[in-house]
Formats: sequence, structure tokens, C-alpha cells
Amino acid sequence: MFVLLVLTSSYTASFASMLTVQQLSPAVNDVHDLQKQGEYVGFHRGSYIEGLLEDIGFDRSKIRPLDTPDDFHSALSNGSKNGGVAALVLEVPYIKLFLAKYCQGYTMVGPIYKTAGFAFVSLTTLSSTFTIKLPRKI
Repeated sequence: MFVLLVLTSSYTASFASMLTVQQLSPAVNDVHDLQKQGEYVGFHRGSYIEGLLEDIGFDRSKIRPLDTPDDFHSALSNGSKNGGVAALVLEVPYIKLFLAKYCQGYTMVGPIYKTAGFAFVSLTTLSSTFTIKLPRKI
């Protein structure tokens, strides 16, 4: 009787976890899926992402510029069919900023495309390359 109880509990736990994993999986795995489905996508206004989406083959009418994380949330909440977007294509720092504020119901999916974007330079590299003279107080 005890063995039957253990087997039943194990089966129930495994089945429940499989259902949970399926529910948490995003409906879209790739930006090309969005393009094929004719969905609207959002990007941060002024970003190079607009050109990237056009290079991939998105119709310009399916690309929507957005300004703030609040705009991102509103557009995603409305969805592609109601004047919003199905997904956002953003630089990773903007994705992290958005997810820090709106972590419920959203996830970041890949792949992450390596393109020109943010760059950071060490101040020690700059100081060895350039000489900067600062005025001294008299």
C-alpha cells in the first residue's frame, strides 16, 4: 500500500511539473517567428534596432517605436491585435531595465544578436591614449 502511495505521488508531481513548464514557455522563440506570423514588434525609439528589423525583412508598418518602459508595458499588454505589439526587440540593457520594473508575465528569449550597440571603455585606456588637461584652481 505504501509503495502504491509513493508511486502515485511521484507520478502526480511529475505530471504537474510538466504542465507548469509548458505554461511558462514563451509562445515565440525567435524574431523570425514574429515576422512569419505578421506580428507587430516594438523597439526603443532612436535605436539602431529599427534598421536591424528592416534588414531582417520586417515590413516597416509592422515595426512600432516606443519611448519608455511604461510604453513597452502598455504596448505588450494591448497585444499586436489591439494596437500594441506582440514582442519587443531591444538592446539587453533596456530589456533588463524593463524586466526590473515589470518582472511579472514577461521573459527574455533569445537568441541575442551580436551587433554594434553599447560600448564601454576603461578610463585607464582613455588616459593612456589621450592627454586631458584640466584647469587648476588659482
